[in-house]
Amino acid sequence: MNRSYFCWQECFQVVQGGVPETTALLKERFDYIFYTGSAAVGKIVRAAANEHLTPVTLELGGKSPVYIDNTVDMNITVKRILWGKCINAGQTCIAPDYILCPKEVQSSFVAKAREVLQEWYGSNVKSSPDLCRIISDKHYKRLVSFLNNGRIAVGGETNSSERFISPTILVDVKPTDPVMQEEIFGPILPILNVDSPSEAISFINSR
Repeated sequence: MNRSYFCWQECFQVVQGGVPETTALLKERFDYIFYTGSAAVGKIVRAAANEHLTPVTLELGGKSPVYIDNTVDMNITVKRILWGKCINAGQTCIAPDYILCPKEVQSSFVAKAREVLQEWYGSNVKSSPDLCRIISDKHYKRLVSFLNNGRIAVGGETNSSERFISPTILVDVKPTDPVMQEEIFGPILPILNVDSPSEAISFINSR
C-alpha cells in the first residue's frame, strides 16, 4: 500500500521501542494523543499530557463479560466465544474475558468446548499451526500464574520454551481471584456462576 496516497510522510512517524522510548515521547509537545492500552499506563499518559494541556483519548483495556443461559444454541455460542478467545491466542482487545452463567449451563458449555477445541486443533494442540504463541516471556509468566485460580476444566497445557498456553477454561473461580482483577489478554477463560440475568448485570456493574 502506498502511504503517500493517504498522507504525506512528513505527517507521521512510527517509533518502535519500550518504556524508555515511550517515556521520552511523552515529554514532547503534541497537538493530540490517542492511546490504546492498559488503565495503569493510561494514567501515566494522561498525567504527562496535562503538563502541556494536550487533549487525550484513552482506549483502555477492560473485562469483556459474556452471559449465557439455557436458551442459547450451545454449539453456536461455544464456537463464537472460543473463536474470540483463541484468535491470536486471546491477545486482542475485544476477546471475551470471562463467562457468567448458571451452574447447569456451565457443564454443557465445558463439554461442548472440549468437542470444538478437538475439532479445531486436534488431540495435540501444541502442534496445531492454527494457534499462535504468547507475545513475550513477561506476559507468558503473568498468564501462567492465572492457571492457579479456580480449577482447570479444559486445557491448561503450557510450554515455557515456546511460550505456549493451550486454550484453557477455568471453573470454581472467585471474583477476588487475580484472573478477575484485570484484562486477561490470553487464551484463558474463567467461568463464574450466577442464577439470573439480573444477577449477572449487577455483578458486571459492580466491577
